[in-house]
Amino acid sequence: MVNIEKLKTALKDQSISIDQVADTLGCDRATIYRRFQQSTKFTVDEVDRLSKLLNLSAEKMQQIFFDQELA
Repeated sequence: MVNIEKLKTALKDQSISIDQVADTLGCDRATIYRRFQQSTKFTVDEVDRLSKLLNLSAEKMQQIFFDQELA
């Protein structure tokens, strides 16, 4: 399960806006907000794109997108 708080923190730390995320993923802002509310899930491709946008290490990507504590 995605740790949304860690994802939001990573975005904030790098000053990346929701618009930039939506542009990177090729979707609109409403889709991103649904992802953040966890009413829809990130695809594997989206996780890959976000990881590259945020320049995440494999460990950090694991902590954000595959957080076992939330599952």
